[in-house]
This record gives sequence, structure tokens and C-alpha cells, in this order.
Amino acid sequence: LFTFNCKDIILQEMAGTSFEKAEVKINQTKLKENGALLITHWGLSGPAILRLSAWGAKDLAKLNYSFDLQVNWIGQKSSEVQSLFLSLKKDFPNKQISNIYFSFNLNKRFWNKILVLAQLDSQITMAQLSNKNINLLIEILTNYSLKINGKSTFKDEFVTCGGVELKEVDFKTMQSKIVPNLYFVGEVLDIDAITGGFNFQAAWSGAFILSEHLRKGISEE
Repeated sequence: LFTFNCKDIILQEMAGTSFEKAEVKINQTKLKENGALLITHWGLSGPAILRLSAWGAKDLAKLNYSFDLQVNWIGQKSSEVQSLFLSLKKDFPNKQISNIYFSFNLNKRFWNKILVLAQLDSQITMAQLSNKNINLLIEILTNYSLKINGKSTFKDEFVTCGGVELKEVDFKTMQSKIVPNLYFVGEVLDIDAITGGFNFQAAWSGAFILSEHLRKGISEE
């Protein structure tokens, strides 16, 4: 499990900003996750990112951790967001666009950053918002592209993947199916999941199975 490094302008000075229902996907793969997203000082973290890194660890390693990440900050379809904009424009024509951030469950700082990226004056009203403006805001909100250029350092990772292939191990004894009297337990096996607890349990269970196997062997002798 690891977090993503990114220096995109939309993230600058936004560390600590979180999104409850974001959607993230990696263009070069079929990887996609939904959930909470967190902007950090170095890029992105949060459950959605950690799950994405867990399921895609090997694919991302092949990409040398350099890839394009598409982010839907609010987790809504573009058509839904368009309908919301049109409703706001109709019902609140005199409301300044700087004050509609709560409609998208965003904090005001991040919404203001979006307005800057869209080159919109925060003082204009909903009535002054053109269809072109709305389409650009929808694109930023639901389909923003980030260039990821690395991952968190090794010491900050929670789980590592890779190791001896599981099909090569007899899990009744933890013995290699290829080399007699060679046993594997713990991190040397290719076992990982979305939290470190799975690795702990696999290590404990494997150690118990192996110790019981060895104990029985000694008793029989």
C-alpha cells in the first residue's frame, strides 16, 4: 500500500483537504476505486488511493509509478452535475458563484482553486455563468487529470506484494512443492491485501501450520 506523489497546481496549498465520495481511475489500466480521498503535502492519499495501490501494485510498478490519474472529486456523473448547475442558475440567478461550493460538498478553499483554474471571477453571479463556463467546471469536478510521478517512500508503505508463488507451496505444511524440506512463511510469500492485518494473520497462521508440522515430525521420530 502506498500513496501517490503529485505536484499539480490544484493540489498546491490544499494539504488536509478531503473528499468523501471521490472516484479515481488510472488511464493505462482498468483500475478504478471509489471512496474517501485526501490531499497531502506530497500528493494524494486516503482509502481510495490505498485500495488503488493495493490492487494495482504490480501494474503500477511496471509503469514505474508514472501515470495519469483521472479524478472525480465529487463522485457524481457529469450529467448529474450539469443538472445541478442548471438548477442553481435557474433558482439562484443572483447568487455569486463563489458561494455555491456547498452544493458539491466541497470546502470553500478548494472551490476557489477550481474557479481560478477555470479563469472565472468569483464575484460573478450564476446568471452570468455561460454554458461554456459550466462545461469547464464540470470537467474539472468530474474528470480532472493528474500526472502522478512517484509513490511514497518505502518506509511509509504499509504492505508489500510479491514473493514465492502460492501455487508452489503446500499450505497444509508450508513446504515447497518443488524443493523438499524447504518451507516458507511470512513476507516471503506472495500474500497481500488492502491493509497490513492480512499480512500479519498470514504470517501467524503460516508459522502455526509449520510449527505443528515440525512438532508432529519430531514426535513421530
